[in-house]
Amino acid sequence: FHAVVLERLQYAPLGWTKRFEFGENDLVGALDVVDEWLKEAAAERTNVAPERVPWHALRTLLGQSVYGGRIDNDFDQRALDAFLARFFDARVFDA
Repeated sequence: FHAVVLERLQYAPLGWTKRFEFGENDLVGALDVVDEWLKEAAAERTNVAPERVPWHALRTLLGQSVYGGRIDNDFDQRALDAFLARFFDARVFDA
């Protein structure tokens, strides 16, 4: 997901409407969020079933706080939300 966000920066203003300063801190923040929520969902097991992952919470936190906190227009927010919906969903386990 982070790689896609950064890749689109190369094509601004087509990828994003402007060059946002997404970077390593966003990646670290995102990984921390995902780790904490997955640890909670796993309830001390070593793995977690896809249906137990709090997908909506992860998409919301990443889309509104971690990455979305930098976005200041509806077009880019919709693009970010579309990527989150694609990558943070139980169907990614079906591949």
